[in-house]
Amino acid sequence: MKDICKYGEPYLGDTKFVAECRLLQSIYRTEIGENIRPYASKDRVYFLGNYIEAGEETGANFFARYIFDYAKSRVENKKPYETIEADRLFNNLLSSQPMAFNLFCPLRKMLEENPSAATSALRSSLPTFQIAKVIDIDLEFIPDNYKELTGDKSAMDAIIHFEDFDGKECFIAIETKYSENLGANEASNKTREIEIIRQLKCFQPDIEARIADSKIKLTQIYRNFLLSETYGIDISAVSYSLIMAPKGHPSTDRELKSLINELNSEYRYKVQSISLDEFVKGLIETCPPEYAEIYKRFYSRYLDFEKIKSIDLSE
Repeated sequence: MKDICKYGEPYLGDTKFVAECRLLQSIYRTEIGENIRPYASKDRVYFLGNYIEAGEETGANFFARYIFDYAKSRVENKKPYETIEADRLFNNLLSSQPMAFNLFCPLRKMLEENPSAATSALRSSLPTFQIAKVIDIDLEFIPDNYKELTGDKSAMDAIIHFEDFDGKECFIAIETKYSENLGANEASNKTREIEIIRQLKCFQPDIEARIADSKIKLTQIYRNFLLSETYGIDISAVSYSLIMAPKGHPSTDRELKSLINELNSEYRYKVQSISLDEFVKGLIETCPPEYAEIYKRFYSRYLDFEKIKSIDLSE
């Protein structure tokens, strides 16, 4: 360990973008005074700068005690079908799962304390949605009856329930990404997914044959969309799907277009994206001061890539 830079060692499998995200989280780790926790892989032990020790005790991966307490409660009360991973949540600074908690838990708290402020902040930060009143915000959400919907246990990283200006109940199913791409793993049950696609009637007419011939793979972005749409039908709400990733994320636009291009034109509005940078800056501008400070810290930790230009990796 004595020969390892204080920011950790590079991981040869990283792309340039992932390496920059990992370094930015390593910088954050040094800023908060946390040590590197060794990461044991199949071949060797790595000292990657984005892993910390005992985060389940210190809460160092989170910006506030109430975020840490909520994360602990979700782990302690984890349902059998939920995909929350304790070590990833508490000890991996690079993971998008704790990032989502840091992003949306303050909005949950604001909604409890000052619903009009939460509504105003989200209305301004997500201007393409007609948000009249925010009703609820949840994280790592999987509908209890997911088996009857799609059978897919993919969680919505966050879900915002709101009422629009026509009085309709709506929700936004949000997928957050940081360094990672949207998952390439396909749906396990093509037959079921094709039947759902047939019932929804929102895709191009030849999509079923192309899925059957493996010309289209039902990857995570498709599975998330199908879950969102079937859940919307189940609760009689207008559903939207939204992807959030850092500006310049290398695959988000490509993955988004792969889905949108397969939708009939009248349904394409249901799938949108916004950069984390734009969303967080909107929150900084519109949230009450105590919350704006948290989002300034969020931007500094996750999105201020200018920091890495001044880092001496020989330290």
